[in-house]
Order: sequence, then structure tokens, then C-alpha cells
Amino acid sequence: MRTVPIVLTGFGHVSRAFVTLLRDKRAEVGQRYGLRLDLAAVVKSDGCLFSGAPLDAAHVFRNGEPWVGGNPAWRPGMGLSEVIRSAAPEGCLVECTPSNIKTGEPGLAYIIVALENGWNVVTASKGALVIAFKKLRTLAAGHGLALKFAGATAAALPTLDVGLISLAGAAIEGVQGILNGTSNYILTKMADGLNYDDALQEAQRWGIAEPDPSMDVEGWDSAAKLLLIVNACLETDYGLGDVKVSGITGLRAGVVGEAVRDGKSVKLLASAAPKKSGRGWSLEVRPSLLDPTHPLFHVSGTEKGITFFTDTMGSVTLTGGRSNPRGAAAALLKDLINIYREPY
Repeated sequence: MRTVPIVLTGFGHVSRAFVTLLRDKRAEVGQRYGLRLDLAAVVKSDGCLFSGAPLDAAHVFRNGEPWVGGNPAWRPGMGLSEVIRSAAPEGCLVECTPSNIKTGEPGLAYIIVALENGWNVVTASKGALVIAFKKLRTLAAGHGLALKFAGATAAALPTLDVGLISLAGAAIEGVQGILNGTSNYILTKMADGLNYDDALQEAQRWGIAEPDPSMDVEGWDSAAKLLLIVNACLETDYGLGDVKVSGITGLRAGVVGEAVRDGKSVKLLASAAPKKSGRGWSLEVRPSLLDPTHPLFHVSGTEKGITFFTDTMGSVTLTGGRSNPRGAAAALLKDLINIYREPY
């Protein structure tokens, strides 16, 4: 049994789901992969939960909420560097702080600290990778470490697994994806007859849309995911400024209804295609009309999907993937296992 110490940054919904999933899957992960994944610490901006022994859900939560005040494991002012030095060597950072696609922080600083101290990194946060993808990949490679981010490229939908592993030997000639579950849910409800405002409010009531849904409905979440997929799978170094972005904000119900009457669907499509000049790629996110022959036509509700167009394998499409915190946590766990499992 190989023991892997884990430090978790962030204390939001995905972090909570990850702690619970570690508990639920502990026996299975041990039996199937010979791994013991020990939560060594949970780091926040003002301190961390750390006791020198593995934490479980009872150390982290009380009545279902993060437990700081009165928690004997709480260490005010203790930061990530100190935690890593105090924990066992050769561990893994699981980065789940909120994404800031303008600065990359606080995740960018956390990831750099982990890599510089010899720790692998798994992240569900997009911001650091959007801002400094090439720098972080180079840093990880220079230290012989893994930097995995499947959870940042459509949560439980295994986009990178297909693009980087399953399509080995094939040239990717194009990518099209429905990468944001919130906007897809809103468009699905509009296809059922709701207007944009009512569909958004329903999504917010169910917790599908954030109180501030701008990242999702304005297309920036899709753009960030497309950017990471393209940079990883095509070995490019694009930035958000290279993506042409149009969201679904204020989209008229009549446009969606007319598409339905014509047997088509409106989807927020993220796409990458070779430029006509033959040099580089055109990256775009925009509402698009799909007809029933399109492989992503039937992706509905909070589901996501992606199609890779290749030279030798034809088009390869995958859809589904749980679009909620537990799905994102499952993607983190998958990346963790694939770093440390025996080759198969």
C-alpha cells in the first residue's frame, strides 16, 4: 500500500465534495490501486486545518459546514509552504480555490509553491492555467512532477483523457464542445418555452447557476476550458485574448423557439479550427445552430460534450459527465489515482 499525503486548497463546494469522496472511496481505492490517500491539511487564506495526522470529514466539517472556530486542528496564519514542509515528502496538492481568469490567484501562487517543493499538482481551478499554462507545465516538467487538470476542462467529462491518450498517433484537426452545463441548461429550458430571464432564475433556484452567472452565460467559462484543452492537446500557447467570445446573455426566446420548430437546437458551442492561412488555430465561443446530424445535437440539461475531429480516427465524441461538485471531485480523484497507480 502506497501512502500519498494530500493538501487541499480552498473550502468551497468542490473541496467539500472531494473530502467526502475521499472518505467514500477510501477502501475501493486501496483495494483496486494499492493507494492510501491521506488528507494532510486543508489550506485557507488565513490559516489551515493541520494536526500532523491524517484528517477525515469529522475534522473538516461540523453539521455539514466547514469547521474553523473551535476546531483543535485549526492553525491560524499557517500557510501552504509550512504545511508542505511539515507533511511527508512527495505529496500532491489538490487546488480548488475559486478561479480568477484575470490574475490566476490565489491558485497560481499555491501551484508554484507545490511544484517548487517537489509536490505533484491536481487542480479543478482554471485561473492559474489560463494565465500561466506554459510556465506551469515547464516548471512541473523541470522538477519531474505531474500537473493534471481534468477537473478544469469540463469536470467529470474526460476531455483531456481522450485528447491526450485515446487519440495518440492521430492528428487533431478540429474541436467542438458544449463545455458549460449552466448555459446548456438555460438553453434547454428556453427550448422548452421559457424566456432567458425565467430560465436563468430557474437555474439559480436549483443551484445550477451562481448568483452572479456572468462567467457562464457570457461564455468565459467555456472559453477558458477550450483554451486549456487546445493548449494541452495541440501543444499551443494561446491566451484568453485569442478566443472570440459571445455568450447567451439576453438571447431572445424567439430565436431558440424558431430553431426548435425547424428541427434544430441552439447550443453555446466552443470550437477550434485551423486558420485558413494554415498557421495556427481560430478559437471561438458563440451560440450556434445545430442540426440533428451534429454529434452534440442531443446534449441537454446540464450535460456537456466534446467532439474531436481527427485525420485517422474520424470524429470522436463523448457526452455526459456529472456536472456538479461531486463530478468535479471525481475528476480530481481520477487524476490523483492516475499519477500514482501502477502502469497498466
